[in-house]
Amino acid sequence: MKFFLISIAIVLFVGCSKIVPPKVEYRLNPSLEIKNLSSLGCKEKSLKVAQAFSSNTLMSRDMSYGLGDSKQYIYSKSQWSLTPNRAITAKFLAELKKSKLFKSVQISKSRSSNDYILEINIIDFMQYFDETSSSSYSQFVVSLTFIDTKTNRVFATETFKSKVNVASLDADGGVDGLSKAFDDVLSQSDIWLSKVCK
Repeated sequence: MKFFLISIAIVLFVGCSKIVPPKVEYRLNPSLEIKNLSSLGCKEKSLKVAQAFSSNTLMSRDMSYGLGDSKQYIYSKSQWSLTPNRAITAKFLAELKKSKLFKSVQISKSRSSNDYILEINIIDFMQYFDETSSSSYSQFVVSLTFIDTKTNRVFATETFKSKVNVASLDADGGVDGLSKAFDDVLSQSDIWLSKVCK
């Protein structure tokens, strides 16, 4: 009798439980091919890339999207594998190391002394839909500030923007669009830094 009651309890418990599919995790994947950039002015200088400043939304792994002019929601079955502000900082760091514009490029937590600091302020990094959800685009807007560490003087500051229409009206399309927008911004920022260093 005890075995029978336990069996019924197990069947009821398993039958009533709901299987929740795991969230799909996305990584930023800009695929910029590094161009040969000439900048003799910074070849012997070191750079520290500060952790990006951003809104609290971009410090979370939740993947947000905008709808119309003022609404914002979170994808229920999709999320970032790494918070956007950390991922963007890491991608800028990797890009600057590959560009060879500087003698060395360090992370923000490095104890080494550096000639310059690059501050990153993420203004916008999100997918947007129109009110009817019939079209969508991804947008990346970031402000970069180049600072001389010896004088704390702002050498240069610039805002970069890229907007990419997405083919797939879902999280897949949004991430693909954001990666392409990031490609564009990285390319623009490389050219800007090469000119700043002359």
